[in-house]
Amino acid sequence: MLQPKLPEKLREEMIETAVASAIEEGRDVEECHFYGEDLPSLNGETVEFNGCHFEKCAFRPCGADRLVFVDCVFEKCDFSGMTFVKSTFQRAAFRQCRMTGIEITQTPLMNVSFQDCLMDYANFADIKAQHVLFADCGMKESSFFQFRWQDWVLRNCNLKGTEIRETTLKGVDVTSCGIEGLVTEVSAVRGMKVTQDQAVQLSALLGLIVQK
Repeated sequence: MLQPKLPEKLREEMIETAVASAIEEGRDVEECHFYGEDLPSLNGETVEFNGCHFEKCAFRPCGADRLVFVDCVFEKCDFSGMTFVKSTFQRAAFRQCRMTGIEITQTPLMNVSFQDCLMDYANFADIKAQHVLFADCGMKESSFFQFRWQDWVLRNCNLKGTEIRETTLKGVDVTSCGIEGLVTEVSAVRGMKVTQDQAVQLSALLGLIVQK
């Protein structure tokens, strides 16, 4: 997995000012450090952030037509209830972010990591994912629908009650994750790597009654 490439020195900027200037000049928002900022209203605009570090920023639905993030790091940011539709994340890292109820739809994820993030009730739909990592994340009752992936790593995540539909899990290793109440199709779990205890939990998908 490729990591975000940030320049050694970033400009300290106000996100609203940086975005307004970029839109006016028809360019990307580049090489900025934003601290404690809120994503401004974008009223149908397309904005690309390149080589930026977002720290303790808040992201809420902003009316953007499309958002693109390349070589960006998000640290302790709040994405609760945020919606990304037809956006792009390429070489992006989310660290200790609050992402409860986030919705990501029709959005490519390329070399993206989510580490120590709270992602309960997150929704991923119609996604093309290449080299994506979820590590030490709370993901209770999250949802994956048509999650088409190449190299998907789940490590020490709580997937209790998670629903996975129209998504193959062949080759995915969930042995370090909690999967109690996982909802998916029988065909999807063929080839998934599980522990013996997890295999018993998944037996319900086959309609089996396991006697103790």
